[in-house]
Amino acid sequence: MVLSKKPGIQAKISIFITIVIVSVLSVSTYMSRTLTEQKAEENLKERYVNIVKQIDSGIVTAEELHDTLTLQEELTSLVKVRPNIVLVEIFELTGDKIRIAAGKGAEYNNPLTLPAAAEISAIKDGEVIARLDTKGNERVWNILAPIRINKNVAGLILAKISTKEFDSLVYKERQQAFIVTGITALTILIFLVLYLRRTISKPIKELISAMSGAEGGDLGNKVLIHSNDEIGRLAEQFNKMIHKIRDFNNDLKTEIQQATEKLNNRYEELISVNKRLSEAQLQLAHSERLAAAGQVAAAMAHRIGTPLHSISGHLHRLKSDTSASKQEERILIIESQIDRIVESVQELLNSVRKPQPIMEMININNLLEELFNLVSPVISSPGIKVITRFEPGLPDIKGDVILLQEAFLNLFTNAIDAM
Repeated sequence: MVLSKKPGIQAKISIFITIVIVSVLSVSTYMSRTLTEQKAEENLKERYVNIVKQIDSGIVTAEELHDTLTLQEELTSLVKVRPNIVLVEIFELTGDKIRIAAGKGAEYNNPLTLPAAAEISAIKDGEVIARLDTKGNERVWNILAPIRINKNVAGLILAKISTKEFDSLVYKERQQAFIVTGITALTILIFLVLYLRRTISKPIKELISAMSGAEGGDLGNKVLIHSNDEIGRLAEQFNKMIHKIRDFNNDLKTEIQQATEKLNNRYEELISVNKRLSEAQLQLAHSERLAAAGQVAAAMAHRIGTPLHSISGHLHRLKSDTSASKQEERILIIESQIDRIVESVQELLNSVRKPQPIMEMININNLLEELFNLVSPVISSPGIKVITRFEPGLPDIKGDVILLQEAFLNLFTNAIDAM
């Protein structure tokens, strides 16, 4: 299973701070650009209104307002100088009538659209009307200004001025602001990454490396403290903890070594006690056999002593008897005493005869191995070396465990005594 690598603390902090910086820069740039553009639009509006007022200032007398040819030439020159003027028209106001005096621009050949009555009324009152209209992707300022002759409104000027050049400049400035913001964010990100790598990432990697070494058993490494901030204090606490663990580990090793030495001494004492116990068991068994033999001999002597004395006496007297009947009687007595002896011996044998064996399935290898463990202290004391070769896979045999142990133990004892 493949696990995707999760971003580290340096990447998380860098991403977070970059997002914050980019957001702040973007908002501040947007607000600054918006206020700047609004101010620029106001200035542009005043500038366009001043252009229209300059046309008004060039018409001083009624004759000049009626001179269509001259007005047309002046408007043509104005449009050439300012190509952003889409349309400029001069109207003459006579009472309630309105007449176009001159006009020029890209939209001049279109059907004539006269100003609305409300706009004409506002112009007669001396007002200047400026309205920003949008046509497709292009914005156009519609400006209407009065023409004053001797302080009286004698006409009006209608001008449509495109903001295409201004909008193009604003768009370029927005792009430049976006690029500057991106470059600034990238520069901050680079310096931030370098700073975080030096102050956070590098110390943390050293700390993780030391922790991995400590986990593997290397308690000799110490983490370098690069600063007195939280990471520096963390490294200092880690070094203190490793020092305590190292001291505890050394103390524990010393205690384990001492406990191991004590255990070895106890083990040697146990081997010695087991050896003496095995020797005592063998001596006890030998003494028990001798005692049993003595008891049997005493019992035999007691049981057959009287009949033997009786037989001895009758045999002695049999030599001096001359009567056949008397000799026959003594012989019968001797035979009865012999039968008594036989009976006593039989009873004694029956009393000391072992019980019937208990037959069960026995693993001979396990039985011999237990006996070797029992007599190993006795065997090793004379310098005897025992080599065992147990045949694996031997089938279990049927027999009495106690009798077999006695039989093999006798064999071992006889073999040891013979060496």
